[in-house]
Amino acid sequence: MPVGLDGNPNPLRTVARDQVLEVVADRVMTAHHISATGKGRTIVAIDGQSGSGKSTFGDELAKRVEELGAHTIRSTTDSFHRPRAARMAAGSTSPTGYYEDSHQLDRILTELLEPFASGAISVHVGVFDEPSDGELVQPVDVPTESVLIFDGLFLQRDEFRDFWNVSVLIEAQRRSDEKWLGFLLGQLPDHPTERAAAIDERLKQARWPRYSEGWQLYLDRDNPAKHADIVVDNNDIAAPKIVPS
Repeated sequence: MPVGLDGNPNPLRTVARDQVLEVVADRVMTAHHISATGKGRTIVAIDGQSGSGKSTFGDELAKRVEELGAHTIRSTTDSFHRPRAARMAAGSTSPTGYYEDSHQLDRILTELLEPFASGAISVHVGVFDEPSDGELVQPVDVPTESVLIFDGLFLQRDEFRDFWNVSVLIEAQRRSDEKWLGFLLGQLPDHPTERAAAIDERLKQARWPRYSEGWQLYLDRDNPAKHADIVVDNNDIAAPKIVPS
């Protein structure tokens, strides 16, 4: 499994979750039988905000697609991070820096998406290890007929959009907001001044504008819900729902 994939290794299994995954897997297999790229290759995007559950969903989907008879390959934008200094060059709280500088877009294109779509026998599913802040190239062999399931941030941006045979947006804004409020407001001091100082420190630690406003920048620029083939409401992990189009 490529470095950068951080999905839950033991995901929750429920009837509702199985039903959603079945619908998405069927959509992937339909696209795969059509072989839209002309090379027996199908590329699936699993887009979503940080913490939405896109890596776990991608892993679950890959397992279902394998069970339906297709060879799958997994990758993620997190395996194509830019070095930390480059990611933070615009400032640690910069929303624009989050959107524009987080990933090596050129290498995602030239070492993964373009060669996979064109029928290459080997691709790089990762080129960088974020924890060590160093390069880590991860080549994999690719059978002629394969499905690439690629999860990550900002996948409906102009550079990527035309590569997707099937695109899924994982939406979990309410759950994200609940988690954020728990972090921001949980176990605060009683004294108003101390409480305000603690909140200020938590905001600083979380670099809130970078992630919140950066994601909103993506929503405003690229309108991922409009371009996604399927939108999954993943606010309740036990009972996800496909949002009617």
